[in-house]
Amino acid sequence: MAPWALLIPVTLLLSLGAAAAEPRELLYVSEGNRLRRYDPDTIDRGPLLSEIVFENAETDPRDGRDINGMVCDVPGAFGVFVAGEDTNQPSPPAGWGVITDSGFQVGKLTPTYLNAYPEPYGCAFDAAGRLFTTSVGRKFFGGGDGQLIVWFPPLRHYPGPVDAYPDTDAVSGNACKLATDLGTALGVAVDDEGRVYVAAASGREVVRFSPPFPTSASTAGGCGASDATGAPMADRVQRERFLGPSWRNGLVTYSGLALSPSGTLYVSSVATGRIAEFDLEGAFVRMILDPGSWLPPYETGNPQGIAVDSRGTLYYVDLDLTLNGFSVGPGPDGKLWRIRFGADGAPLAPDLVARGLEFPDAVSVLPGDLEAAAHAGVLKLPTVSLAKEQTDRGSVTGFLLVAAVVLVTLGAVALSLLRRPRPFQV
Repeated sequence: MAPWALLIPVTLLLSLGAAAAEPRELLYVSEGNRLRRYDPDTIDRGPLLSEIVFENAETDPRDGRDINGMVCDVPGAFGVFVAGEDTNQPSPPAGWGVITDSGFQVGKLTPTYLNAYPEPYGCAFDAAGRLFTTSVGRKFFGGGDGQLIVWFPPLRHYPGPVDAYPDTDAVSGNACKLATDLGTALGVAVDDEGRVYVAAASGREVVRFSPPFPTSASTAGGCGASDATGAPMADRVQRERFLGPSWRNGLVTYSGLALSPSGTLYVSSVATGRIAEFDLEGAFVRMILDPGSWLPPYETGNPQGIAVDSRGTLYYVDLDLTLNGFSVGPGPDGKLWRIRFGADGAPLAPDLVARGLEFPDAVSVLPGDLEAAAHAGVLKLPTVSLAKEQTDRGSVTGFLLVAAVVLVTLGAVALSLLRRPRPFQV
C-alpha cells in the first residue's frame, strides 16, 4: 500500500471521533525530541490512552523527527499542525515542520538565525491566519537573540528548489521578523484583539506586540527592513513590556502562556515552580499553582509549558529541574500535570497525568480522539518519512535550560527574601 493511502482510514477515523456530541481533544507533548499525544478523556476512567506520533531522529534515523516546543493546529486545514522541528540541525537549519496528525511531514518553515542551534519553540495563529513563532536563541542572562517571526499562508511547502529538501540549507520566503533580541523566547499566545504575547525566560519578562502586523514579506506588506542576517523584518513594531519580574509573587523566569476561558492570561515561571493569572492590563489576579515553598525542589514541579482545553482545564509539563553538582538541568522524571477548577472557580490541587518524560518542552491541545482509534485496533498510527529518504547527519537533543538561568534566578529570589518585597509593576 502506498504511504499516503494509510492516511485515508486514519483521517476518517479521527473525523468520526470529532463528530461526536462534544468536541474531542488530545494533549500533544514534545519530550526527548519525540512527539507524544494523550487522550485527556481517558485520564479518569482509564486506561490512559497515548501514542508516539514521531520518535526522535536518534532513535529512528529513517522516520524519526526531532520535535520541540508547542504544537499548533493550522486553521482551516483539518488534521494539519505545525511544530518546532530541527532534525539534523544545523544542516538543514531548524524551523517549524508542517505535519499531518498521522505523522506525515508535508512542509517546513525555515528562517535565518544568529546562531547554529536556535531551538524553535512557540507558535500561535491570529484570526487572519498568520502564524507567529518563537525561537529560543541564547539561553542566559545579559541579552538574547530569541526571535518572534510572523509567517504568511500558504504554509504547506518546503524551502528551496522542488524536491531538494532536506538536502538544502535554503530558507523560506514567506516570513517577516518582528523581534530578534528576546531573552530565551518561549511560549506564545494571541488574545482576541490580535495582540501577541511572548514569554522571555532569561529576559524575566513577557513582551506584548500589538497590531497592525505585516501582511506579506515585502515592502508593500510592511516588511521592508532587514535584520543582521539580511532577512526581511518589519518596518515598525508596536512592542511593550507587558510583565516584568514579580519578586513578591516569585514570578521571574516566564516560560508558558495560555489564555483562560475568561480572557485572562495564565503565565508559568519554570525555575520558581509557579503559575499565575493576570488580566490583560497586566494586573496580577491570583496564583494558580503555588508550591508553598521558596526553595526547590517543588512537589508540584517546574512548569515549563502550559495549555488550556475547551473545558477550562489547565495542563502543564514539568521539567523536574535537578541539581547535579554545580549545574541545574532537566531531571529524569519529567511529568504532565493538570489543574481543574472547582464550582467556585478556585484552582484545585494539581493531578499527575503522566511521568517519566525526558525534557518535556511543551503541552498543546488539539482536536482528536484516540478512543476511536483504540476501538478500531489502530491506536498506534503509522509514522511516514519524508518522500525523499534522509541521510543520518546526527542530531541535537532538545535545548537545555542553561544553569545560569536557574541559578541566577534562584539567587535573585533568595536575595529578595532578605529585603521588603516591592509591589509588582508592569
